[in-house]
Amino acid sequence: MVFLRRLMRLAHDSDWERIDDRARLKTLRQRLFQQLDGVALCGVIPALDRHDVLAEVLHSGFDVDDAALKYDANPGYLNTGLRLLASQGVLAMSCDKATSSVRYDPAPDALRGMPSSEWLALSAQYSIGRYWLEQANGMWRQPETALSTEALVAMNAVLAARSRMLDCGELRLAYHLEGALIGPWLVTLGTLAGTAPITSWTALEMQLQKMHPSRAEAFQSVLSALDWEGTAEGSFFLERSAAFGVTTSYLQTFLWAEELIWADGGKLWRVPPGSPEIHVDRALNVWGSGGAHAAYFSHLDDVVRSIFDAPLDEQPGGLCDMGCGNGALLLHLYTFIKRETLRGRHLDTHPLTLVGADFNRAAIIATADHFENAGVDGHFIWGDIGDPDRLDADMRQQFGIELSSLLSVRSFLDHNRVFNRPVAQRSGTPMTQGAFAFRGERLLLLDVEQSLVEHFAKWRPYVERFGLLVIELHTVNPNQAAERQGAMPATAYDATHGFSDQYIVCVPTYDAMAAEAGLHMVEECSRTFPKKLPATVSLRYFKA
Repeated sequence: MVFLRRLMRLAHDSDWERIDDRARLKTLRQRLFQQLDGVALCGVIPALDRHDVLAEVLHSGFDVDDAALKYDANPGYLNTGLRLLASQGVLAMSCDKATSSVRYDPAPDALRGMPSSEWLALSAQYSIGRYWLEQANGMWRQPETALSTEALVAMNAVLAARSRMLDCGELRLAYHLEGALIGPWLVTLGTLAGTAPITSWTALEMQLQKMHPSRAEAFQSVLSALDWEGTAEGSFFLERSAAFGVTTSYLQTFLWAEELIWADGGKLWRVPPGSPEIHVDRALNVWGSGGAHAAYFSHLDDVVRSIFDAPLDEQPGGLCDMGCGNGALLLHLYTFIKRETLRGRHLDTHPLTLVGADFNRAAIIATADHFENAGVDGHFIWGDIGDPDRLDADMRQQFGIELSSLLSVRSFLDHNRVFNRPVAQRSGTPMTQGAFAFRGERLLLLDVEQSLVEHFAKWRPYVERFGLLVIELHTVNPNQAAERQGAMPATAYDATHGFSDQYIVCVPTYDAMAAEAGLHMVEECSRTFPKKLPATVSLRYFKA
């Protein structure tokens, strides 16, 4: 293969070039965030453009519930889709918090970058990206098969559309198309490489040799068209393949957006009991999470150090990771405690109890295998984030362990609970301004907030002694997201979670609901990412 021979020469002739200039790195990170947004937008915008809904909202605006009645849409998912355009500055979202009504109007041309009519005309480009995503969906699971003619045609169409957008100065749309194009490619290469990032052209060559020649040649044309081959820019994105893992794992949900908005709002959940979930490629999601979330682990370590450097008789008996995934976080914390803390120097007299719990039974098996391979003992159990009483009872019965005797830790999970309608009726004005749905129904903001309070209250008895250490994902006000295009992947987060009935609230709301439930944040052990609000990730150590 000509490409592989050229890549082999490249690997021998030059090292992996890295970018040291801060301004250039910032620009590339902004481009990456816009690429992630593009994966979602290429799936969702064509689904919104049905019955001339986009034309109406960009011309005169409407109340989302009125539009849902008029166009026979599911209001929860219609609201989710339109919020993505508000986060992009295409629409302006206003919420009457007294009545919980939501209205969308055309955003000012200056924020959108062009008149509404021009944006509407250009929005047809997203359909080109969607067609490619339809052909590329799941390609990371079959890298050894030939690339179909339809996929190659779709790929070249996206490259041509991207080129047209660059020529007319529409950089953001070009980067959206670019994200849809490269997302499936990068996760294919990244998962072939395993848990280690691609950090050299030799490493890239090794992964390409595992692919069908037609796929390797097609990727060469992508590298050439993007001017990434042998460049520091190409190195930047290839090394960050895992950044696309979580967003791309929801690709099937984006492609079902038309049905979710206009037909069966419960489609994602109509699976037989015990069957694999269909809204997300969980294996890809876990792989992407491992790469993306590792950056927060060092900050988590600092808090864990303070807990396990305390006098031994004041320390928790161990750790319970609710939502353990593949066990990576729990195993990481065990290793850190063993090597870096007072407790680690006294494990012979004060052994560390490790419990991994997950709703996904495949994840429990993966965690057990991970621990066995590492030679570490642990206890693994099915658990529901929304039912700590049952988790405690099952742990007592199966292992003789009390949940309250352990430090509870979890990452990116509280938002991913099945919605429980609140027991108490909440009054007043809601704090948050999200778009929340349950099986297509649009949820009232007060109900979402009260449900979160009651969720935290269920956990309070089990974290009173040793606390709750949690990393969580958040939404941001769409006006703030629109003003910070490229500064955070807010649109991608709202799409992945909004269409799959997950409830990411803004940081101030999250903290306030926890405090109302009796969980108080330990300030010196908590932070947000980025440090200043609005932020999309928080690290919190709560104590009752």
